[in-house]
Amino acid sequence: MGYKERLKRTGIVCLLPVISYGILGPLEIYCGNKKDFAFGFADFMWMFLGISIAIWVLFSLISALFSEKINEKICTGILCFGVASYIQNMFMNIKLSEVNGGPMDWNSVKNFTYLNLVIWIIMIGLIVVLSVFLKKKWPVILIAVAAFLSAIQMVAVFSLVFSAQVKPDDSDNLRMSGEGQFDIASEHNIIVFVLDTFGNTQLENTLKTHPDLLDGLADFTYYNNADCHYYTTFPSMTHMLTGNEVDFSMNGHEWVNSAWQSDKATDFYDILKKNNYVCNLYSGAGSVSIYGDMNNLYGKFKNVQPTESILNQGQLLKLMGKMSVYKYFPYVAKPYFEVLTHEFRDIVTLKEVEVAIHDNGRFYKDLTEKKLSVNPEYKNALIIQHLFGTHLPYTINEEAEIVEDATIDETVQGLVTICNEYLLQLKELGVYDEAAIIITADHGSWYGNDPQPVLFVKRSGETHDQMEINTAPVSADDFQATIVALLGEDYSKFGTSVFDWSAGETRDRTVYMIVNNKDYPAVSGLLFNRYLEYNYSTDKNELIEKMNIGPDREFEPRPW
Repeated sequence: MGYKERLKRTGIVCLLPVISYGILGPLEIYCGNKKDFAFGFADFMWMFLGISIAIWVLFSLISALFSEKINEKICTGILCFGVASYIQNMFMNIKLSEVNGGPMDWNSVKNFTYLNLVIWIIMIGLIVVLSVFLKKKWPVILIAVAAFLSAIQMVAVFSLVFSAQVKPDDSDNLRMSGEGQFDIASEHNIIVFVLDTFGNTQLENTLKTHPDLLDGLADFTYYNNADCHYYTTFPSMTHMLTGNEVDFSMNGHEWVNSAWQSDKATDFYDILKKNNYVCNLYSGAGSVSIYGDMNNLYGKFKNVQPTESILNQGQLLKLMGKMSVYKYFPYVAKPYFEVLTHEFRDIVTLKEVEVAIHDNGRFYKDLTEKKLSVNPEYKNALIIQHLFGTHLPYTINEEAEIVEDATIDETVQGLVTICNEYLLQLKELGVYDEAAIIITADHGSWYGNDPQPVLFVKRSGETHDQMEINTAPVSADDFQATIVALLGEDYSKFGTSVFDWSAGETRDRTVYMIVNNKDYPAVSGLLFNRYLEYNYSTDKNELIEKMNIGPDREFEPRPW
């Protein structure tokens, strides 16, 4: 057998692992996770294709230099590796990740790891034995098996290429910018603070030892019987800002996009535009998981704009390569090639773009250093500041200074300090009196029986000698109508506002909470597996009592 024949044989056999590791593997990874990636198919596939072709050609040329006997042994070894890798990926990857997205618990597959290694040894041994017993026919079998499996993989490659997107869903690089986070309008401002997880009970406990805590909110009305409807940031924020209740027949991704694209959401932001309001939403990391595709916010919020991105192709190549090897290698070797989600955070960076501040302490630091300023381009503005609130870990003290460890009482005091400083700066700029201000939370506290969010409201021109307290049964359902009411517009199509409810009234309200119940199977893409529904009509005492008894209904969420 001459050099050309050896080169042909080696080239065909080498195709099998080259296609697996260098082409099909990265494609399968991308197509299976493209909604979560901030880069496109073309951003990495050409690199893999070029490197794969180079390795294939170089290895084939070098291997063909050896004698026919040695070349056959090399090709047999390559086939052993290629077939075992193919079978691993197709049939033996019983578990590749944890439901919570954390590092793989390798002890949970410890027994299978040994079995998997034995199967690899058997497969390789079987191919070697066949090469000996079928010595005369082996050169033909060698090429036939490699060509057949390579052809199967190429069918899969072409299928995935046609389904892959050239660009990710966020094709215009839309991002929520932090630019102008401390800008306000010259005439009318509606300021909304959403202090994540801040519940009434947390506040009331701190007031027991600091009764003067809320003196700076004298012009506000404290609605201490407010309902959040949904007990987590998703879907609470989208529910408040679009007015849409969750459709539990849809998965989360489908619902959040439909909510933002609904007529109710469109009508709400059209009314604000008609009244010459610029809308800005400043929320933290994970905004895509809260609001869906940024296209949902584009055109509604001024600070959601296309942004130039920079791709770290070297790091992308490394991570995608490791993930491809992770898929095809036996379990005994997989731990060395595991890649976690957070490793992709720096793959795509934004060029010269401020990030919206979500952290309590950092927001206060920038607020005191940069100060609020009137933007001459804003006549009227709706500004929504979504801060970390009383989420764990607690990282601010009572002066809103960043600390490594704080108590819940110190955090509550710190949040009030932040709000007081903001109000003070509004007064110094002469826009406080005309401003309507809402201080609330997207939901109550996760860490105790504290299901109701705080809610303080000051209407434009409203003044009191001391803060008023209202026990009216209000709800996050009232958010849109309340904003439109503050504009002085007809809000009937958006439901009721908080101003329509009086103390002493009853109102049927529902809260949905989430849990991860080990008695039920995990739900793909979610950290929880049950929705718990609680119905009540009076106040939080009734709700807490029902929470202690058990839900009125519970059901399984759809996979994300």
